[in-house]
Amino acid sequence: MASGERESILADFQACTQLDDIETSIAILDQNDWNLMQAVQSVLSSADSPTGPGFATPPQAKPPGEDQFFSSGIFSDPVPWRSEANVMDSASSYDPGSASGAGLGTSSGAGLSSRGTDKRMLHFNVEYRNRNVDVFMQDTDTVAQIKEALSQDLGIPVGKQELKGWANRKVTDNAVLRDLHLPKENTLFLLTPDLNSPETSAGPSASMVDNLNRTYNLKITNRDNGQYNQITLKFSGTKTVKEVKQDVFSICDIPVRHQVWTGWPENATDPKQIGVIGLSYPSHMLELTRSNLASKPRTAQEVAMEIEVSESEEEDGSHDWHDSDGEIFSINDEHVATSRKQTPLMPESVKDETEALEHFTREFRERYGECHPVFYVGSLDNTIKDALLCKATERKLLAIYLHHDNSILANVFCSQILCSEGIVNFMTTNFITWAWDMTLETNASRLITMATRHFGSVAANQIRSYKPDNLPVLLIISRARATNEVVDVIRGDVTVDELMSKLLSCHDGFTQQQQKDIVEEAERDARESIRTQQDVAYQESLEVDRKKREAKEAEERELAEIQQRELMRQAEEESKRMEEEALKQAIEESLAREIPDEPPEGCKEVTCMLRIRAPEQEMLMRKFYGKNKLQVVINYITSKGFHLSEYKLLTTFPRRDLSSEDITRTLEDLRLCPQETLILEERT
Repeated sequence: MASGERESILADFQACTQLDDIETSIAILDQNDWNLMQAVQSVLSSADSPTGPGFATPPQAKPPGEDQFFSSGIFSDPVPWRSEANVMDSASSYDPGSASGAGLGTSSGAGLSSRGTDKRMLHFNVEYRNRNVDVFMQDTDTVAQIKEALSQDLGIPVGKQELKGWANRKVTDNAVLRDLHLPKENTLFLLTPDLNSPETSAGPSASMVDNLNRTYNLKITNRDNGQYNQITLKFSGTKTVKEVKQDVFSICDIPVRHQVWTGWPENATDPKQIGVIGLSYPSHMLELTRSNLASKPRTAQEVAMEIEVSESEEEDGSHDWHDSDGEIFSINDEHVATSRKQTPLMPESVKDETEALEHFTREFRERYGECHPVFYVGSLDNTIKDALLCKATERKLLAIYLHHDNSILANVFCSQILCSEGIVNFMTTNFITWAWDMTLETNASRLITMATRHFGSVAANQIRSYKPDNLPVLLIISRARATNEVVDVIRGDVTVDELMSKLLSCHDGFTQQQQKDIVEEAERDARESIRTQQDVAYQESLEVDRKKREAKEAEERELAEIQQRELMRQAEEESKRMEEEALKQAIEESLAREIPDEPPEGCKEVTCMLRIRAPEQEMLMRKFYGKNKLQVVINYITSKGFHLSEYKLLTTFPRRDLSSEDITRTLEDLRLCPQETLILEERT
């Protein structure tokens, strides 16, 4: 086998299995005669075994300054685990140049280059009591230089400082930062035990007591079966780590022995109270997943956490689960492994489909090389128009590639099958290919929405049912009888020959249908030509009537202008009327406030009971003092909406027009006491 082909298979194997140890990877491939699929399956099938894969790990050279590696089973990556504070965002800040495995022995056939020598700037956020200190260092500096910078800032002697939060290892002051393989963003904790010696204190420190009395908000991201759920729980500082895990079990239904945590401080153990382990206050971020080696590669630190929890449960007798060998992996507390995360093909931050496809194409090229299908950069709607809704002679099959990074078949299918030269040439010539990444749940939901709109609920439900293990798939879509339909679903477990055979079969069926469509389209074009000639003749016959129609339209425009002016006049009158109504209402409300109260029952003064018959047989009744002036009565009827500008106030017998009387005269003077019936009559 050629050296270049071995390098390609080795790179694909490491990408599929997350194994960064080159010698271990080569040993597995040798045992499987460099058959990529067989080697990957052998690792997956042995992942659940307590003793790891059944092969001998070749001797591995020690890097300078390292004691030993975490080298058991499939977790033989010597790259150290990152500090807990950076677990959530280390994937985005991870620099491959800083963790290329310096000092590792490489096989003669690997052909991999060593780490570059460019300097990197590292950021350390150092927490000391109630302060945070930012320290920026080059990766060529030492740990002692960090302490010197802290000494200048905090005034603490270098010899009194203890830095915690390194990647679960003992770090000396002379250690070079580059050799620690750190990400760009780091969080450390500064301790000064010699400045606060417990021997000189009669009891717990005040700060520890305060921490135990605090209430911590634990923001837990629960990731289970591809679903993300954010929960926030409040716990007293006196709660133990194990009690927290048991409470979470009652909410998330993940047994404690199956809980894999990320984000606990390095000194966190089950018996310890959360107030003394260094949690961030008032809120601390944690991530919880269900242990499942077969579906998701786990880091060694997660495995270590699960084993520790399981052993603790066995001691308490709360669970019968037991591992026959006492441990699944040989774990060194000072060295744990981690794997690099790839940049998503389609991140969550993209704004539209065009930007998503641009990023997908760019990242796909970075992963699998220049030889790949030409992905249509644009919306699915435009893709369907260009592929299926054009003329029959220009029509092509539409191939929709659905990708999922968590699928074990994704890397092999893309690198070995989809990107093979024959497949690429055939698809470029005969297909329009559109792609989508379903790794993130938000992107998967967007795809289902688009599929529902373009292909119907049946196809959308089929896509919704796809799990990571069912992907990748290639949907072949054709157009027949004026409808778009999925003619084949090609899964990622095919060989190159099988894929080519399926593509040829789809293309043959499409070609036959295309020939029929071309004939139908030609006949339709002929009918359209005859119809066009008839339309021309019809237009010529209408030319005679054009001037009449234009004259009529001019007359209609003039009439419309007259109607428009009339509408404007009516609108002005209506506006004026509404203003008058508003003014009347304001007057009525003002007069209603000025009307004196009615005389009480048993009043000794002269009173007058007036019955006022309004239009529409409405009767107004009110009692007034005899000394009240006629103006009070007029104000009363005006407040009821009967203005004297529109109505006259008349007595019944003898008939008198009170609205023309002197409004300063009293009711007693007008002989309206003790009672009288009045009539409101509209003015003519």
